[in-house]
Amino acid sequence: MIPKLDPNDAKLFYDLWIPLLDHVNQTYNVNPKLGKMTRADGLNIQEVRVVADFLWSHPAVIDGYLASAELPPDHREIIAGWKRFVSGEFILERHLKRGSVFISLEDEQVYMVDGIYTSWEEMIPQADLPILLRATLIPFRDKIIYDSIVTCSNVILGRGYAETFKDIYLSAKQAKTIHTSL
Repeated sequence: MIPKLDPNDAKLFYDLWIPLLDHVNQTYNVNPKLGKMTRADGLNIQEVRVVADFLWSHPAVIDGYLASAELPPDHREIIAGWKRFVSGEFILERHLKRGSVFISLEDEQVYMVDGIYTSWEEMIPQADLPILLRATLIPFRDKIIYDSIVTCSNVILGRGYAETFKDIYLSAKQAKTIHTSL
C-alpha cells in the first residue's frame, strides 16, 4: 500500500481546502494578488502560502467559514478537524509502508503522515533523508496529511543528527507513541 489518500479523498481534500482558502483570502483581504481561487491548478504556491499562514495563525477563521458555508455534515466535520493542526518544522526521517515519519523539532513528537495525490516517498526519495521541512499537518478522516504546502530546507543534516532522529523514531515506536491521527 502506498501511503497517500485514495484519489477520491484527495479530490475531496482539495474540494474542501481551496474554498476555505478563498474564503479566508476574500474575507480578510490577505493576498489580493490571488483573486478568486476555485481550483488548485495554476495557483502560485508562495502566494497561497501567505493565505494559509494567515489561516493557521488565526484558526478561529475556520469557525466563521463553517458558519457561512453550506456543506454536508461529513465535510463540516473534516474542516472542523483542521483546527487540530500541528504546524512547524519537522524532520522527515523515513518512509514506511503505512506512512512517512515526521519528527517535530519543537517537541520531538513523531507523526505518521500520508501524501495527498502523491506519496512522500515519491516526492522525496529515501536517499535524500533525513530532511528538514516546514509543514502544517492536519487530520483527514483517520489519517494525518499536510495542508498541501511544504517547504524543504537546504540544510544538510550530518550523520550525528541522522542518528539522533533515528533514535527518537525508534523510542516512539517502542513506546507506541507515534501519532497516526490528530
